Amino acid sequence: MIGRIPLSTRRLKSLRMKKSIYGILIVLVLSPLPGYSQITDDNKSVTALVLTELNRERSLQKENLDFRIKQIDAKLTSLDEGIKNTNSSSEKIEKLVERVQILEEKQSELDKNAISVYKYNYSSAVLNLASMEREIKPLNLFNSSREFYTTLDKVSNPMTYPGYEAWFKEFEKYIEDNKKDEARLSALSHILQVTGNLAEGTPFTGMFAGSLFDGIGTFINSLGRRDKGLREKSMSMFKLTTSVSQFTHDKDLIETEWKAITKSLDELKELQNRAMEENFVGILGINRSDFKKNFTYETDAKKRTQYIIDISRIAEDKISEVKNRNPENWKQEYYNQMVTVQNLKIRFGTLTFRILENLDKYKVLIDKYKQDEFLKDRVSQLELKLDLVRNSFETTFNPQDYIRASNEMYIVE
Repeated sequence: MIGRIPLSTRRLKSLRMKKSIYGILIVLVLSPLPGYSQITDDNKSVTALVLTELNRERSLQKENLDFRIKQIDAKLTSLDEGIKNTNSSSEKIEKLVERVQILEEKQSELDKNAISVYKYNYSSAVLNLASMEREIKPLNLFNSSREFYTTLDKVSNPMTYPGYEAWFKEFEKYIEDNKKDEARLSALSHILQVTGNLAEGTPFTGMFAGSLFDGIGTFINSLGRRDKGLREKSMSMFKLTTSVSQFTHDKDLIETEWKAITKSLDELKELQNRAMEENFVGILGINRSDFKKNFTYETDAKKRTQYIIDISRIAEDKISEVKNRNPENWKQEYYNQMVTVQNLKIRFGTLTFRILENLDKYKVLIDKYKQDEFLKDRVSQLELKLDLVRNSFETTFNPQDYIRASNEMYIVE
């Protein structure tokens, strides 16, 4: 029997990387949040309520504006007719002066509308930025996915299959007894010691798998007629090893994409934090701790709704204040922030597409091994759990709806 040694530094790094990959859908979670079981539905309802209120007010303002513009246009039409039909120079001048005044009145109304549009759009940006503070922490998805990844690990680890660990001890004994006479067995003995405890889930892939296959083949060929039972068992375990190794190789190809997604999500979180600082702290003067208390960690949807409505009022007041202080160049800063928030939402929606596409690759993997005599039972369980993960993800984040909402978050007039 080969003696076991503690997990190597490289092995520990491998385990950390695996946790990082399998935890991809919660890489942005800083800590568990109380009352988070219905975060997505609550968040969507709060967003919808506030946007509905903002849109209602905006619609009323638009109706009043349209009515005022119609009145002004009617006055202008009447004046133009009077100017056209009068022969009196003094009367014509008087009417022209009045026409200029009415045009100024019309421009004033249009300016009010521009401010109203910016108030709505910036409030929408603030609301969506606040929502991302909660949407970017999908704990529901994590809770439903942990069992899936545990099952995925079990499929990839032959030591968890019935009879394999006991048979592997026989194989290890053969390696120990013959490694002095066979260079390949000596090398295999060395790599087994470096690898550590195979029951912990060392992947049977790459150079390790190649050495393992050679060793098992040599072991089987060494068995004589008197070892018929062990030979048949070894043939079966050899087939299981090759199936698991190929499955793990195919699975690892899928998981390389998680690393890129993890990086993108980390970058997104950093950009979202920066936008929160610039808008909530820098522009609106809202303390981040107060915001987290009253919105991020608040479990009462009504309180969150009222809190974010209050913030939208602050945003509207800030627009008016800046417009009065800098009437010529007041739009640019807010326009830049609105573009930034919209790009963040579109980028997040695009990432949800990538996550969904990668989840779909697991379906292809499962279909490939559904008929394998050794893996089919576990792969069947894996399929059920994958369906739960995928359904949970689509419920939490519908990529098409999310991107469409991002593209439609502002009004243009």
